[in-house]
Amino acid sequence: MTKQAASRTETPPRKPRKGTPKRPSRPRGRPTSQDAAEIENALLSAALAEFSREGYAGASMRSIAKAANVARTTLQARYATKEALFQAIMTQQIAKMSAAASLDSNGPPDLRAGLKAYANRALSYSLEGDFLDVNRLIYGASHQFPEVARAARESTTVGIEQIAGFIERCAEADGIACHEPEKPAEFFILLLRGWYGHAFLRDTPVPRAEREAWVDAMVDTLVAGRTAW
Repeated sequence: MTKQAASRTETPPRKPRKGTPKRPSRPRGRPTSQDAAEIENALLSAALAEFSREGYAGASMRSIAKAANVARTTLQARYATKEALFQAIMTQQIAKMSAAASLDSNGPPDLRAGLKAYANRALSYSLEGDFLDVNRLIYGASHQFPEVARAARESTTVGIEQIAGFIERCAEADGIACHEPEKPAEFFILLLRGWYGHAFLRDTPVPRAEREAWVDAMVDTLVAGRTAW
């Protein structure tokens, strides 16, 4: 082939358009556990931002994948539906809040102190940052999308299980019979939900002193009926 023919057949490399930022490429090959964790965090962070901005109905899996800088197939390999993705966000929020850590102590478990610490931590976290965004989504979309309501109910179930286990530990340490720890645990969690709904709808933030005073009164009232548990 002549040089003139070769020059006609060879295609020069395409230059990138000006003003178009080049995405950083991910290393090829099997991702390490650290890479997988980073991808997971990026996906959930992008998903929460998309849900908060567009609402549950308007959120797009394509936009979430793009914001997280992953292929849509990567996103759907982990979360096939928006429901699965929203449930993962809820699970992550529960783990981040770690209100259950308030139930742990070096010495014997203290029922009143543990319940008060749990309640204050759960309520204070739920009224700020990402936790507030998630709760706004739940309040705004649960009536229209059963999967959102279902995810919220599952998080409530986790809280009831944590409190029921703590009540059992306290009963054993105090030598007190406890036949149905799930009942007072359910009362406790639903009372928190009710107060949170009241605080959520207020026009002004709830002062810390007001929240703590309510928690003290609620826990003292609940524990006063301990012999009936």
